[in-house]
Amino acid sequence: YITSRTDRGVVMILDDRLELTAASKIYESAENGGKKLAASDLEPGQLVEAEGVWVARHKFFAEKLTVDLRTSEKEQRGTAYLEDEPLGDGERAFKADGYWLDIGAATKREWNPARCGADDRGAARLSGCHVKYTGIRESNGHIAAQNVELGESAPADAYKLPHDLAVVRGRDPQTGIAVLEFRRGGKVQARMKLLAVTSVQQYVQNLGISLLPAGSSGTRQPLQFRFFVVEDPTINAEALPDGTLLVHTGLLGAMENEAQFAFVLSHEISHVLQVHYWREVHETRAQRVSLIVAGIAAGAFVGDVGIFMAGMGVASVVNGHQRDLENQADRLGLQNVIEHG
Repeated sequence: YITSRTDRGVVMILDDRLELTAASKIYESAENGGKKLAASDLEPGQLVEAEGVWVARHKFFAEKLTVDLRTSEKEQRGTAYLEDEPLGDGERAFKADGYWLDIGAATKREWNPARCGADDRGAARLSGCHVKYTGIRESNGHIAAQNVELGESAPADAYKLPHDLAVVRGRDPQTGIAVLEFRRGGKVQARMKLLAVTSVQQYVQNLGISLLPAGSSGTRQPLQFRFFVVEDPTINAEALPDGTLLVHTGLLGAMENEAQFAFVLSHEISHVLQVHYWREVHETRAQRVSLIVAGIAAGAFVGDVGIFMAGMGVASVVNGHQRDLENQADRLGLQNVIEHG
């Protein structure tokens, strides 16, 4: 995503400079028609794919740039759950959906904090509340809000695993190795092997907890975020609706630094706080709610996480949610790691 641009044919993606010359070819993506664009058509917020050559650290000569104009529309509309308390009670500007929403005199606001509940001291609590907005994207990436509506937080059952499943730590009775158990009632449905290196498990747990947004405790259903490293060679991680995050050993092996890993964790945390699984079930895939646990012998070790999650009816936590929800998790995850330094 382009984060800023200069008047000298340079667009910025965070600290990286994408140098453009008269020889640089700029096109719309094929989904938009693929027609040729000018450098002046580039704006902050656009999703781009660049081909070219790195000429120095943080300096890239772009021979070809493909722009997804579906992300560059001036008028923005969105829906999200607040992950922090708004500054100034949302009177002038506040963070939502990975953006800054600027509030002006012309902004129409339906802003009743009483709908959102209160904290332990009786004060109004807005984190966890639902926000709908429309507005115009400004050159600095902010959204000049036209309409803002504050609504209720997600229901408690939005954070539950399907089929009354619970995820608990345990030990395999035959080998004694540490495992994660998926239980339904008193019966173990499946097991996953945990990485048997205590220091790595503790590191991942500590890093994950340190990345939780300040408002993560504002959900209607109290969440206990738990981070586990499971023995799986695929490069992936999953966030279950109840705040359980599974990190594959294959992902750890692919990471080059802590910042990369922190972004992955922040992305997964946002899937939970934005109740993406629940939204998909209720907004796009209601017909799938009746799926049952299947495809694996009761109590056996999971050989393929994707197949197992599909059997539970939560394949999207492995294979990816619909694109607009993944984009939302990217925005919020990126904002979160920047704010955590």
